Amino acid sequence: MYTEGLTENRILLLQELSKNPYLTNRDLMKVAGFKDRTYPTIAKKSLTEKGYLVENNFEVDYGKLCRNKIDMLYAFIVFSGGDEYLQKILENIGSYRESLSLVETCFSSYLVSFYSDNNKKIQEILDYLVDRSILHSYIIFKRYHKNYWRYPVFIKDNGVPALSVPSFDNLLKDREIPDLDLGKCEKRLSFMDLRIINHFQAGNFNCNLARIQKYEKEQGNPFSYFKLKETLRTLIERGIIEKKPYIFPFPYKECYKFILCLRADTFENTQRIIFNLGEETRIFEKITYVSSPDEKKRFGFLECVTSPLFFIKLMRNLDTYNEIVEKRVYILMNCSKSLPKKGIPLEYYDLKMQELHFPFDKFFHKLRKTIECNEDRGFLDKKRSPKKFLSKK
Repeated sequence: MYTEGLTENRILLLQELSKNPYLTNRDLMKVAGFKDRTYPTIAKKSLTEKGYLVENNFEVDYGKLCRNKIDMLYAFIVFSGGDEYLQKILENIGSYRESLSLVETCFSSYLVSFYSDNNKKIQEILDYLVDRSILHSYIIFKRYHKNYWRYPVFIKDNGVPALSVPSFDNLLKDREIPDLDLGKCEKRLSFMDLRIINHFQAGNFNCNLARIQKYEKEQGNPFSYFKLKETLRTLIERGIIEKKPYIFPFPYKECYKFILCLRADTFENTQRIIFNLGEETRIFEKITYVSSPDEKKRFGFLECVTSPLFFIKLMRNLDTYNEIVEKRVYILMNCSKSLPKKGIPLEYYDLKMQELHFPFDKFFHKLRKTIECNEDRGFLDKKRSPKKFLSKK
């Protein structure tokens, strides 16, 4: 793997940012051993250009954002149309979040995610797309948990370089399991709160408050810089938004990226396996739990950025664990055709009720109009009335 440009100082910088992403340049000078106050900025810029670091990324705890429950739905879809057409379809679904292009042999496939306050409506839309032969099939999972971010370890505390391929011998050992429960909405949010959340989850203006203030003033929202700064601090203290930089073990374009969805004979064993997997190694992981729509099956869900050798050995070793009763692996394309990621759409947030509700019927009718206006009538063979797919809320 390509590792050029990772000096000891830069490794220390990455590891310190993974522990505390709010460190100032003055703090980084001390812990990483830089002699000039401009070095941390120069080093971070270089690491970003080389593909090791994406610094300004924020996650939203939507349990604390809304009084009503918002699920994250993941749909693994298979289709035979063009990628541009899929993007046009997804743009009609206002709760769409992200699409990741997957490696497939015969058909195109994506992992598509949606925010949802009504999971049945999303399934009805996907069923309609299958009925119109736009999708061949889909598998859906839902999530109502945080992501646990586990950053790569480059050098251990004893000074020994960390391995990029760990041992797989003790995946069932007892261990402490992190709390992935979402928070609860306990204090009202203001219009300014929502504007800041919206900018920071999207990474607008590189999360620069001065530029955000200028933009908001142009939009007719004369927020003071001091008030924006104070509100941002409060949102972070309340855990509504949290800075989560991406730190990769190798330059991102050189890495192997995949998703592992795994279920063991007990949920406790599922937890042990996914949290023991890759600990204290040169691997980037996002770990959470998902379930089947009926919640009868619960899975560990891992997004991994690692080396190809790790993936090969992982597949071989997981097969030796009889406790694992089900697993699905989805490989992400390196030259990704993935569609742009969107934050939680706050234009549907009701400030009075402090709830988020999506108008899925409007999304469906807009989607149907897009499909029916498409010139390729042979591809969009109509088999039965779409009205059957809409149920009353």
